[in-house]
Amino acid sequence: PEESMKYTQVPVGFRMELFASEPDVINPIYMTWDERGRLWVVESVDYPNEFKDGRKGNDRIKICEDTNGDGRADKFTVFADGFNITTSMTFSRGGIILAHAPDFYFLKDTDGDDKADIREVLFTGWGVGDTHAGPSNLRYGFDNWIYGTVGYARFNGTINGEKHNFGMGVFRFRSDGSDIEFLHQFNNNTWGMGFNSAGDVFGSTANNNPTFYGGIPATVYGGDKKMSAKMIADSRYFHPITPNIRQVDAFNAYTAGCGHAFATSAGFPKKYRNSTAFICGPTGNLLGTYRMEKKGAGYVAKNSFSFVASADEWFSPIVAEVGPDGHLWIADWYNFIIQHNPTPSLGRGGYAAQRGRGNAHINPNRDRQHGRIYRVIWDDAPKSKIKSLAKAKTKQLVAALDSDNLFWRQTAQRLLVEGNDKNAIPALRKRALGQDAGAVHALWTLEGLGALDAETKRTTLISTDPAVKRNAIRALGQAKDDEQLLYDSATLADADLHVRLAAFVKLAQFPESKTHQRAATVLSQDKTNAEDEWLKLALSAAGTDQSAIVGYERGSNLLANASFEKAAGNLPADWKVRTYSAKGSDVEHAIETRKAYVHSGKSSVKIRSGNGHDTSVYTPVNLKSGTKYALSAWIKTEGVNGGHGALLNIHELQHKAKTKALQKTTDWQKVEIVFDNTQAGPLTVNCLFGGWGQAKGTAWFDDLSLQEVKPIYKKSAEQKEILGLAKRGKDIFHKHAVASCVRCHKVGNEGGVIGPTMDGIASRKDRAYIYESLINPMAQLAEGFDQLGASPMPPMNILLNEEQLADVMAYLMTLKEN
Repeated sequence: PEESMKYTQVPVGFRMELFASEPDVINPIYMTWDERGRLWVVESVDYPNEFKDGRKGNDRIKICEDTNGDGRADKFTVFADGFNITTSMTFSRGGIILAHAPDFYFLKDTDGDDKADIREVLFTGWGVGDTHAGPSNLRYGFDNWIYGTVGYARFNGTINGEKHNFGMGVFRFRSDGSDIEFLHQFNNNTWGMGFNSAGDVFGSTANNNPTFYGGIPATVYGGDKKMSAKMIADSRYFHPITPNIRQVDAFNAYTAGCGHAFATSAGFPKKYRNSTAFICGPTGNLLGTYRMEKKGAGYVAKNSFSFVASADEWFSPIVAEVGPDGHLWIADWYNFIIQHNPTPSLGRGGYAAQRGRGNAHINPNRDRQHGRIYRVIWDDAPKSKIKSLAKAKTKQLVAALDSDNLFWRQTAQRLLVEGNDKNAIPALRKRALGQDAGAVHALWTLEGLGALDAETKRTTLISTDPAVKRNAIRALGQAKDDEQLLYDSATLADADLHVRLAAFVKLAQFPESKTHQRAATVLSQDKTNAEDEWLKLALSAAGTDQSAIVGYERGSNLLANASFEKAAGNLPADWKVRTYSAKGSDVEHAIETRKAYVHSGKSSVKIRSGNGHDTSVYTPVNLKSGTKYALSAWIKTEGVNGGHGALLNIHELQHKAKTKALQKTTDWQKVEIVFDNTQAGPLTVNCLFGGWGQAKGTAWFDDLSLQEVKPIYKKSAEQKEILGLAKRGKDIFHKHAVASCVRCHKVGNEGGVIGPTMDGIASRKDRAYIYESLINPMAQLAEGFDQLGASPMPPMNILLNEEQLADVMAYLMTLKEN
């Protein structure tokens, strides 16, 4: 390891130190720490193909301790062994939960010797068809559930009598195995997951997607497959420091991306904290970083640089997490062979490999003798104030919620909840009123103890800290009182779009009602809500009132060179060729200018095959998820047979967005599909020939169109009022320190007489009049109050923000004649 470190670089101001290595640690596939701050390592020497009958193998869980404080592990204890391809673990209820597909185990030491005495199956159902596609990344969540990820091996099992089947994304389950939920769907093996300090969910996948954001839990869709996670990286490529990297696909990019920890401690410079995510790229011998920036209600991840990079071709970081000391710890698989598949062939890899029982290609160079654990330490990092919480009392655990390290905050929360420490409730309620990360954990600790009361909910919902506010929203239950709290909080119109998204998601999670539908319908008409893909999708999940839609309008054509009038060689400009399968080489993709084969203008595009092709001419386009689109074209065919024929489709959506297909010989026909897009980002529009099969003949395509289809809503008197909250507006009217309308205006028996009484105002005047009177008091002076020719009332939009003004309007509209 010391020799390997000579070839490894870290940023200026950091240093890399070895904590443990072979023979003490071999093939570390996962690592985490207990409440004593001790490192636990999952070793999997059987991975990936030594899949044994009876599942008795050579994998084990090992505790690694530094007993003399020199920074190196010197005591190693095997907690449990005899497992076969185990992939992750987390602490729970005095023991650990272990991922060992098809089972999750609960293991516990009952006599204090650091050896597991209890070994029982918690639940089962994890797929075993591919060992690199199973469950991983287990960890305790902000909401007191256990989180994890799974790939295409999937989960297919029954929990508490309910059947579940999901794969490729993020899930959560109750620590006692009584419930499980699938949260964030993605498109390939999900190998990384992490939380920022606000509890937002992020992850990475093995194939070409280093970072995604889980903006909307899939549970709000009732099982429908819509966008619950989105790739947010501005670039998929990584930055190795050696040309000698070994990859078999997604070249020069994250083709084995794993991990997604954030710099969530004071052990990093400020520019890193809570914004920098660490993603492992073992096929590039590096650990990369992405900087998270808010973008609307979501995020964009800016590809910055390699935090750790090595010229040692065996250096293979696969886990990177912030440890109890606040430093970044790295598990180095240290192996020349990383990738599972694609299986090498003579033409691609140099030899004809076979697959083993774990579905990985068999390779004698897979190493089972090495493994390293490193720490990357910032030179100016403060020493951790907490060393252990194993013997901490209530007061110490509550105080630990203020730690500058997310690890200790979550550990303290878990211990308080698992210990059912009711003595902590008064201190937690006081702590939850803060405006910082500690308040977030106090809030969720109360929720875990069943002690989150209405007053704490009400207060945290109007916190000045957006992270506290959105966690307060997430912690709301399903009761009617909680529904009213959401409406009263004004978070549905919050200026912070991440808070607004949390409110929309909660609206979708509440039991279905006409009230929620009307709210979602009105909110959908707001320009910001309509244009932000996350907000729009969340409102769609909340169930807009379809009766409020009176029609649709189409936007402009989103396709470049849609009528193929501009050429680039023998193809239309901005369009390219893609072939999926073929029986021979007799194929043609070309600009067509003969008048009989052009629908309008001077040219069309032609695809011809003499011996059978599945191919397309395509162009890229950026689409928004949760949005309706219309895709159309004019197509002419001659002797087309085989496959689907000639048609249009969105390649990435396959059958979900395809037009009618034309076969045989037809004159020009218009084909069109109106579809709801479920996948954001760069997609491709195909002029498709063949399609899920090979076709012969000739087809011409012309005058393509791709337009956004937008709903037109009928106007409603409720549109503004529903955004305002009468109860909150009443408080502003009577109690606001500056605006305090009641000083001049009388309501009932309370108030001044400088201005007109407000009793019955909503019956005497329409909404437009009242609104104008608030923002421009000089416009219409009330009868009997116009002698001075000027109003002493200042414009309320100067004293109040947009949400407060809407609240006051909502209150005034309730003041009607009896």
